[in-house]
Amino acid sequence: MGRQLIVLAVLAVAFWAAAPLIMRDRPPAVNAPGAGASQVEQRARAVPRVDGAENAYVADINLHTVEELDRLFDRVEQLLDRPRSVQDPPLVALVLHGPEVEFFALDNYPHYRALVDRAAKLAALGAVDISICQTQMRQLGIEDDQVPAFLRRVPYGPGEVGRLLENGYVYM
Repeated sequence: MGRQLIVLAVLAVAFWAAAPLIMRDRPPAVNAPGAGASQVEQRARAVPRVDGAENAYVADINLHTVEELDRLFDRVEQLLDRPRSVQDPPLVALVLHGPEVEFFALDNYPHYRALVDRAAKLAALGAVDISICQTQMRQLGIEDDQVPAFLRRVPYGPGEVGRLLENGYVYM
């Protein structure tokens, strides 16, 4: 429990410290996906390559409680000054790959409705791009079609964090 609180505190401080950079500079615009691209290809392009940008952040999320995710979403909402356009990359790329994956299973929606709806709202506003780890989903017995469509499925959460870092994102 203490470790999770430390991780959450570090994330909160990082978000707080990054706010001026996020609000001051904008990464380059992203081209819309091609009309003939598959849904998987379109989702993969949803997270832009931001070479050399100082304000593209990835949050490696492995939080264990609804309260921890709510606090993270509070901070993202504080950073969001307006809905983002299609050309604007998300403020933060979130990668879910711990026990919190279970919160997003459609079977659990009645219990976690407020959290899932809040995540969907932030994704719709362009504030976040949320990836969910299929490896963790399998470990929890959750199939691909048993999570909301706004979540971008990735084979392995830690691998997605690495991919984002290689593409110019900064670890928080």
